[in-house]
Amino acid sequence: MIVETIINCIFGIGVAIFLDWKLSLIMLCLTPLIIVGSSIFSRFVAKETINQLKAYSKADETAQEVFSSLRTVLSLNGGEFEKKRYQTNLLTTRESNIRKGIALGIYSGWNCLILYVIYFVGFIAGSYLTYTEHEKGSIGNIIAVVMIFVQDSSFIGYASPFLQSLAEARAAATAVYRLIEEENVTEMQILDDYESGQKSTDINGDIQFENVDFTYPARKDVKVIRHLNLVARAGETTALVGKSGSGVVTFVIRFVQFTAFAVSGSKLTERIRIKTFECLLRQEVAYFDRPENNCGAVCTRLSSDGSAVQQFTGPRLGIFCEALSMMEDLGTSLSAIHSFFELFDRTPLIDNSSTTGQELVDFRGQIDFDQVNFVYPTRSQVRVLNNFQLSIQSAGQRIALVGVSGSGKSTVIQLLERFYDVTNGTLFIDGIDIRQLNIHSVRSCFGLVSQEPILFDLTIADNIAYSKNDVPIIDIIEAATKANIHEFINNLPEGYQTKVGRSGSQLSGGQKQRIAIARALFRRPKVLLLDEATSAMDSHNEKIVQNVLEEIQTSNPDQTSLIIAHRLSTIRSCDLIGVLDKGYLIECDTHSELMRRRAAYYRMVSRDSEAL
Repeated sequence: MIVETIINCIFGIGVAIFLDWKLSLIMLCLTPLIIVGSSIFSRFVAKETINQLKAYSKADETAQEVFSSLRTVLSLNGGEFEKKRYQTNLLTTRESNIRKGIALGIYSGWNCLILYVIYFVGFIAGSYLTYTEHEKGSIGNIIAVVMIFVQDSSFIGYASPFLQSLAEARAAATAVYRLIEEENVTEMQILDDYESGQKSTDINGDIQFENVDFTYPARKDVKVIRHLNLVARAGETTALVGKSGSGVVTFVIRFVQFTAFAVSGSKLTERIRIKTFECLLRQEVAYFDRPENNCGAVCTRLSSDGSAVQQFTGPRLGIFCEALSMMEDLGTSLSAIHSFFELFDRTPLIDNSSTTGQELVDFRGQIDFDQVNFVYPTRSQVRVLNNFQLSIQSAGQRIALVGVSGSGKSTVIQLLERFYDVTNGTLFIDGIDIRQLNIHSVRSCFGLVSQEPILFDLTIADNIAYSKNDVPIIDIIEAATKANIHEFINNLPEGYQTKVGRSGSQLSGGQKQRIAIARALFRRPKVLLLDEATSAMDSHNEKIVQNVLEEIQTSNPDQTSLIIAHRLSTIRSCDLIGVLDKGYLIECDTHSELMRRRAAYYRMVSRDSEAL
C-alpha cells in the first residue's frame, strides 16, 4: 500500500505539472504540511513501539517464568499473584496502544483537513492565475490539477495505518540491529585481541590469579572476589572452599474514529491476554506435559496470537470498508480467535483456580494412600505406581522414600500437591478423599522444597513471602533465620530488597536452596515435602543445607516430614523408610528393622557404603 501510494503520488504530480506547471508548483508548497505530519507521526509511533516492546518483553518473561516453574507456582497458591503481575506488565502496552491510536487519529484528521486546504488553495490560486495572467488553460485543467493533489492526499490518508505498521517495524528493527552491532563489536574485539595479543607456543597448564577483584555486572555494589592471589600448578589438584555466596469537524471525526478503535482494540487484546493467562493457570499440570502445550508454545501463543487479534481489532478495522488490503491478515486473526475460544471453553481435569470443595480445617496429619495406581496422561502405557499403600496416622512423623530413579518417589509428592489425580484407588487427607477438598486449602498445608530451587525475578523478601501481600518484615526475617540465610542477606547492600535475577541467577545454588527453604517455612506448613532437596549441590553446600533441614525437623515436633532421599545416610533416624521399586512399595519400616531383614534396603545401603 505504501509503495502504491508513492508511485501514485509521483506520477500524479508529473501529470499535474504537465497540465499546469504554475498551479502545480503552488500546490506543491502544501506538501511540507503532509511531510511534517508524517514525520512527527512516525517518530511518535516508533517511540511508543519501543516502550511497548519493552513492556511485552517483561510480560513474556513473566509468562515464561511462571509456566516453566508451574509446579512451584501452584504449590504456593501463586496463581492470582502471577495473574496480577502479568496484568501490571500489560498495562503499559495498553497505554502505548491508546497513545498510538490517538496519534493515528490526529494524523488521519490532519490529512482530511489538508484535503480542504488543497481545494481552497487550488481553486483560489487557479482562478487568480487565470484572471491576472490571462492563462490559456481551461477550467478543466485547474480542476484536474486540484483533484490530482486531492487524490494523492487521499492515498496518503488510506496508507496511514500501514505507515503506523512501518514505523512499528522500524522501531522493532532498531533493537535487533543494536544487538547485532553489539555482537559484531564483541567479535571484532576478540579478533583484535587475538591478532594483537602475545602468541603463546608453549602452554604448560599453570594458572595464576594476581591481585584479582571481580563484581558481577548486575551486582556492581557487591564485590565477589577481593584481591585474589592464587597459583594452580600443572598436574596438581587445587581446591577452593568457603561459605556460599560470598476540516475541523472532519478532523474531530477522524480523530475520534481512529482513537476509539485503538482504545477498544487495545483493551480487548489486554483482556484476551489476561483471560488466556488466567485460563492457562487453571489447567491441570498434565495439560502442560503435552508437547504442544510446553512452556515455549504457551508463551508464543500469549504473544503472537494476541498480536494477531489486535491487528484485526485496532485502527485497521476503522478502514475495513474503505480498503480490503487487510484481508490477508483476516485468516491469521480468525485462527488466533478460534484458538483463544477453544482454550476458554476447555474444562480442566483439575481446576487450579477452583474455590469449591471442603476446607481442610485443623489438619491432623493423617495421610493415606489406599491401593493407589497412577499413570501419567502423556505416558498412559507406563504404570508409575502399583497398588501403592502408605499410611501416616499422626503429625510429627518423619517418613523417607527411597528407590532407583523412576520408581515413583516424586510422583507421591505430586499426588499430595494434587498436580495430578490418582488413576485408581484413593488418596485420603484426614480421612477425606483429596478430590473433595478445596485445592488451595490442601496446598496450603504442604511446604515443598524441590531438587532445583525455583526463585522468581523479584526481591529476596518477595520470594520468601511469595504470593502474600503486606507481610511484616519480622516474619520474613524469622523464616530466613530458621533457614540459616539471614546473615548472608543482611550483609548485602540492599538486604532483603536485593533482586535475585531471573531464576535466581545472582545467587549460588546453596543460597537459592536456603531461600526456597525459607519460603516453605514462611508458610508454616503442616507437612514439609523434601524432594531430593540437596541432590544438585556440591558436598559443602549440601552439608550446610542438610544441617538446616535437620534443625528444622527437630525444632518442630508437630511438623510431618516426607523426604525423597538420595543419600541413605541422611534418613537413618526417620520413623519410617519406604522402599519403592517399579511403583511397588516393597518394604516399609525403621532403619534398624530394614537392615535386620537384609533385603532391598540392606542392599542399597551396602552399595552406598562400597561407593564411599
